[in-house]
Amino acid sequence: MLRSTSPFPPNDVMSLDETQKQSPGQLSAAKHLSRPKGTPPCEIPGYDLDSLLGRGAYGEVWVATAQNTGRRVAVKIYHHQAALDESLVAAEVEKLVFLSADRYVVQLLEVGWNSDPPYYVMEYLPNGSLEDRLRRGGALQVDDAIAIFRDVVIGLLHAHGKGIFHCDLKPANILLDQDGKARIADFGQSRLSHDQRPALGTLFFMAPEQADVEASPDVRWDVYALGALLYTMLVGEPPFRSSSSVGEIDSSNGLRDRLQRYREVITTSPPPEAHKKIRGVDRDLIQIIDRAISVDPRYRFHNVQEVLDALNERERMRYRRPLILLGVLGPAILLAIGLFFAWTNYEFAMEASEQAMVAKAYESNQFAAELAATNVSHAINARFEDVERLAQDQAFLKLFLDTIHDPELEPLLDKLHAVRATGKNQTAERVQFQQHPARQALQKRILAQFDLPSQANTSSWFVSDAQGFQIASSYDSNLAMTPIGGYFGYRTYYQGGSEDLSPTAPTPPPIESTHLSAVFRSTASGTWKVAMSTPMRHAGKIVGVVAMSVDVGKFTGLEPAEHQFAVLVDGRDAPTHGVILQHPLYDKLLDIHEKVPLRFSEDPQFRVQLSQFDSGQPVVGRDPIGRDELGAQYDRDWIFASQGVSMPTRPDAVVPSQASTGLVVVVQEEHAFAVKPIYELGSQLSRQGVLAAGLIILVVLTLWFFVVRALRRVPVGAHATGDTSSVIPPHEQTTIAFPVRDATSK
Repeated sequence: MLRSTSPFPPNDVMSLDETQKQSPGQLSAAKHLSRPKGTPPCEIPGYDLDSLLGRGAYGEVWVATAQNTGRRVAVKIYHHQAALDESLVAAEVEKLVFLSADRYVVQLLEVGWNSDPPYYVMEYLPNGSLEDRLRRGGALQVDDAIAIFRDVVIGLLHAHGKGIFHCDLKPANILLDQDGKARIADFGQSRLSHDQRPALGTLFFMAPEQADVEASPDVRWDVYALGALLYTMLVGEPPFRSSSSVGEIDSSNGLRDRLQRYREVITTSPPPEAHKKIRGVDRDLIQIIDRAISVDPRYRFHNVQEVLDALNERERMRYRRPLILLGVLGPAILLAIGLFFAWTNYEFAMEASEQAMVAKAYESNQFAAELAATNVSHAINARFEDVERLAQDQAFLKLFLDTIHDPELEPLLDKLHAVRATGKNQTAERVQFQQHPARQALQKRILAQFDLPSQANTSSWFVSDAQGFQIASSYDSNLAMTPIGGYFGYRTYYQGGSEDLSPTAPTPPPIESTHLSAVFRSTASGTWKVAMSTPMRHAGKIVGVVAMSVDVGKFTGLEPAEHQFAVLVDGRDAPTHGVILQHPLYDKLLDIHEKVPLRFSEDPQFRVQLSQFDSGQPVVGRDPIGRDELGAQYDRDWIFASQGVSMPTRPDAVVPSQASTGLVVVVQEEHAFAVKPIYELGSQLSRQGVLAAGLIILVVLTLWFFVVRALRRVPVGAHATGDTSSVIPPHEQTTIAFPVRDATSK
């Protein structure tokens, strides 16, 4: 909901015919706005204001210390009294007074009604809000989410019992005490049950019918927000929110249009499905969420009590389910054990167990592949930041501009642009340009990049002008091989394509944002490299491109072991598709100063068939490198898992990037090593056959003993009885972090 930050009331119309005079409220607002940053707006009797938590359109929240007790509190100070509608203070304080001493609500301690500016004092809770926790750690585990959700439901039930609708329930308004228990905060948008004024909440936590400036408060608004809150805790983002839905809403004009588009997005979008894929989310929990966030309010829970009843019923069923399973499935399990020992032979048992071990190994390898792919993405992002840091260095930019515009170098560059020499074509002008003293300062600055701690694995640095000609490069020691002065506008690091262009093609425009090039093979070592590049801008124009190259083998972050390691494969739809870019054998060859053979890149028999991983099932096969005599030690069966490497999410991205880098991490584990425990079990099978009869009798007696014992127990706690009063733990005075943004927003 958009709010004005102007210190002047909206009805103050300024005349153009005479000098304007400020009202007392405007003078107070002007004084507030001119106050030095970090200075308290006023003194609060009995409290020392320590630090600013945050500010909003109507006030600020400060952390303070009570002078008489030393207790840490949060003080909400409104900007100015004369220009402030007193109902803004009174409305929120009224709700907090109603809920005083409620363990599930942030407590009001003191109110300065007649102060200028007015203020009120609340508990200070340094553990932060639920939004902070989600931002730090992502989606919650199912049990943690339900525990917090139960506290919120009970707190909201108490509020509704006193005739208060919250109307703006969201993670930022849920605070967590030192034990992780939830408390509801920010009743600024709340309404009493008899108050029919509209109340707008927060997008994607607000029921669609609430998004109307003429809507009357309804208890089912809070029910919808509860469902959205639980969904967010499990999934990590609220229901219905996506890049397309946010873009559609943001393209609106004015509040009414924005609300209309929000209602259309919610009502026309398919029902959310992400929560159904979360491990540990059962059918009963899915039904609670689906019913709570139903677009049609008629199909939602009618009130918060029904939500709590459904939650308690789910707990009761979960409590009884093991007993039912023990009683019903116990005899079936025993029968299966008997049939197993009676009819299953040794070979069948070995095969089934081996498949289970392969599946477990595949899951482990898949997790390792995802971790390695994440490491690669993070490594790429770190290199992106390195080239961006250099491109934005004003001293470096000035040095670059001084070099290309040097009176003696500029004519040489014009000649190089005309000739467009590539590769080893060392023309006289190119050699003269390389050896010219005016270029050496920039050359030294490029070489100085290797002195940074983060550049241990960097292969080279180079900078090109806007026409694709290298001006400086770390490859300058061998004049016969140096690329300085050569034309490289056709390379992917410069023009941003997925493949190199023809060197004779017209010069394409340079990249406009940080880019990851296609892989290319080092002529010196035979290994594969990749370049990160970013444009340099001056006066709004691209004047050059800064780039660095890195050995792709340094990216995975997984140390190879004898029985398990990760390899990097080119997954792009290109002539190098399936080529192994990095393999432990490559490292061994380099350690003994051997070059990686060219045949590993060109011969199809050494390539990985990436299509075999599309099914998502465990893949067992041979290592392609094992087909070569140099890789004979790898010529055995392996269990494979793969994961594509995504482009890193940039700081200015609206949503996380889903684009692929074209790189694929393949983790492989030796098959014989993974299934070794199965063969060790073979020697025990004969003894288990002798003990089978005795075990069946013992298991039957044990199962029924626990069943009878458990059924005699009386369920403890309100989770089984539905009594909400018995689940409220003893109230403890704790301190938690106040939600800064929402504490000051109205």
